[in-house]
Amino acid sequence: MGRVKEEGSGNLVKRRSASREGAAAERPDPWAVAIKLLAMRPLTTHELRQRLARRGHAADEIQAVVARLIASRYLDDAEYARAWAHARAHRHSVGPARLARELRSKGIAEAEISRALGEAFGERDAREVAEAAAARKMKGLRGVPPEVARRRLGAFLTRKGFAVEIVLGLCRKHFPHGEDPNDPMTNAQ
Repeated sequence: MGRVKEEGSGNLVKRRSASREGAAAERPDPWAVAIKLLAMRPLTTHELRQRLARRGHAADEIQAVVARLIASRYLDDAEYARAWAHARAHRHSVGPARLARELRSKGIAEAEISRALGEAFGERDAREVAEAAAARKMKGLRGVPPEVARRRLGAFLTRKGFAVEIVLGLCRKHFPHGEDPNDPMTNAQ
């Protein structure tokens, strides 16, 4: 809020902000906002709805814009899920469980999630993706005692979203010696 001189007096007074109705009239068209948001990066239907609502657009305006975007093929949750799953699985070595969790948080339907995961891991087995992640992690574990390194590798792969069988198999592969009967990594199955 700026200050302006009051006419005739020379006193500074606060400039009044526009009323809520005036601000609503100045709000950009939700279609233009949605196109601008989608030009910056792909979004899911759920994410776009949230962003438009945060900007103060009415639910009926948002529904109309989303329907128009879907009809125009600017908004496609299935394609988004496929692209997201493929990129995260192959570039970031993320496992199926974590990918499913991420896609659910983005508002993607379960059917689309399972299709996207099938495509992402159909080309390349989850074990291969986990092996690539483990190989990268092993570089950072040089010089660490084997028991600690094994525990860290297991925790890392679990956070990445790989199945317990894959995690245990890779831990045993990279650290075959030192099977400790008290270690949950060796006893879990």
